[in-house]
Amino acid sequence: MALVALIRSGALTGAGPASNGPEVPRSLYARLLGSAWLQLADSVRFAHATESTVCGRGRLRIEHGRGYVARLVAVVLRLPRASGAAETRLVVTSRGDGERWRRTFENRRLDTRQYPTGEGELGERIGVIEFRFRLEISEGSLVFRQVDAAVVFGSVRVRIPKAWAPRVEAREDPAGARRIGIHVCVVLPAVGPVLTYDGIVDFENFRR
Repeated sequence: MALVALIRSGALTGAGPASNGPEVPRSLYARLLGSAWLQLADSVRFAHATESTVCGRGRLRIEHGRGYVARLVAVVLRLPRASGAAETRLVVTSRGDGERWRRTFENRRLDTRQYPTGEGELGERIGVIEFRFRLEISEGSLVFRQVDAAVVFGSVRVRIPKAWAPRVEAREDPAGARRIGIHVCVVLPAVGPVLTYDGIVDFENFRR
């Protein structure tokens, strides 16, 4: 009954308070997933239902690629340091029709911006590089399927050929009432994995 009440109130659907008219999901992920939104596990949906700010904390295993080039890339790009249990904090803030994601791995920060694209996909911008993902659901988990990558300067977007494009593989799995397991791997062509991190994130704060 409590879950039904939360859904009707909009706390889990991303919609506003119940009204006489149809409820319209407003959070970024709810809008992109549409009717599939409710197929997500409760904890994964909770993490993405915000219209203001959601915070998470956990300890993640961080690995770099084994080759010299992969390790050099990690140093040059100031990627999070390799660690068996890096203290990690995540703050997601709603901004306009998108979200700002601030990830802090020990003393290294990684900021990105996420937003909807015209193709109904999720765009994520890291500096001048934009990734686009199709969101899929697998047994309650959220899977990010990369569809392309591009270099963006202002209004100019230049698609990177698939053979040359960096690739991001990511998924989120339910791990408790307000806990999700995350797995992210960044791969460069001809180099291989340059950054992999995974672990459990506990969501400690949620406000509308």
